[in-house]
Amino acid sequence: MMQVTVEHLGPCTLGLSVEVGADKVGETIKSVYRELSKQVDIPGFRRGKAPQAILERYVPAESVRTRAIERLVGPAYLEALKEADAEPFAEPELEIVQFEANQPFIFKAKVPLPPKIELGEYKGIEVNRPTVKVTDEDVESHLKKIQESRAKYEVVHDRGIAAGDFVTAEITSQLEGDAKDGPRRTILHVGTNLPDFDAAIMGMRPGERRVFSIKYPQDFTDPQVAGKSAEFDVAIESIRVMCLPEINDDFAKELGHDSVDDLREDVRQHLLDQANKEADAEVERKIVEEIVSRSNVQFPEVMLDHEVRHDLEDIEAQLRQRNLTMEQYLSEIGETEEQFIEGLKQAASRRLRNGLVLGEIATREGIEVTDEEVQAEIERIAEERNASVEAVTGYYDARGGRGILANRLLNRKLFDFLKSVSNIRSGEEGAEST
Repeated sequence: MMQVTVEHLGPCTLGLSVEVGADKVGETIKSVYRELSKQVDIPGFRRGKAPQAILERYVPAESVRTRAIERLVGPAYLEALKEADAEPFAEPELEIVQFEANQPFIFKAKVPLPPKIELGEYKGIEVNRPTVKVTDEDVESHLKKIQESRAKYEVVHDRGIAAGDFVTAEITSQLEGDAKDGPRRTILHVGTNLPDFDAAIMGMRPGERRVFSIKYPQDFTDPQVAGKSAEFDVAIESIRVMCLPEINDDFAKELGHDSVDDLREDVRQHLLDQANKEADAEVERKIVEEIVSRSNVQFPEVMLDHEVRHDLEDIEAQLRQRNLTMEQYLSEIGETEEQFIEGLKQAASRRLRNGLVLGEIATREGIEVTDEEVQAEIERIAEERNASVEAVTGYYDARGGRGILANRLLNRKLFDFLKSVSNIRSGEEGAEST
């Protein structure tokens, strides 16, 4: 005889309290002992022939308890789900309340249920598209970056360090209250360090060494050093100055353009394309944000926990590549572990709500991606990268990438649909994009 009590713990969480009769418990315990009797050597008895009272002296009670619970929980849980008419989304969280010989077996199950999405109206949403504009200043700023990327660095011999120099130095430092760090070989860009540090090395020449102390500002980005003093032992190895190439037709030709005017026009178009992509992304973000705000979305805690755990694993892997611990990273960003995890939860919650809403719209509108469309995308990628279709297919198949491509295509279809049923106005004030 089994008794089941059902409690709704939340929109997507069901609580089950299950009581299995004492008779069933006794039968299960006996069955476990019969099984174990065939695996244990007991003096005076052949295997499988020793009575339970004798077996109890040789078999650990915890082993019997574990096996009996495993045999009882599975069938009882499935029967309880059937009685509660519940379809679980994931494995339950179990709590053993009581397990004693000659007593009912009682356990609780916290059951995650599938997400619930009540879609709000998703057609006719009004969105302002940011004005897209590329100025001459934008073009010149980008050209400056290209110019700097092609710069040469010439060694300086006839003077000391000046603003803007790139200095190779060996530095030993000691923060107030800490042990010495270094020496370490470092490249310094004078003018980008703490002003007091740059001032202390100004005028130094290669081969010169200087020891000095500075105090970090109270509002320094790293709270571990903010307001503290540090001593630096700096030995200069070399001084280099950045030599920029002139932006002219020769410079443009090195980059594959006919003239500097042609280069400027290409840069302008690149910036315009980039700005349009950003404007489109902003429109899509606003549409989804509005739809989610109109909808009622509920999901089980296990979904959020899984997302946060996955995000945390990704971040830890990135930190390992940077040779940083989580403690060092938290110090770097100025957050406690609790604040950091809370931030991950909020981001994961938004991502889940967005994904569930978009998935529900795709289902309702019958938006899907076929295998043929995925293959066509693979062929497009192969042509774009000047690679064979077989090589690109093998690459994605080996990494389970077809699913990623399918999701990307589905999102593209979804956003194309949503934009087609929305009222998108150009410019924040309704002005035309340029």
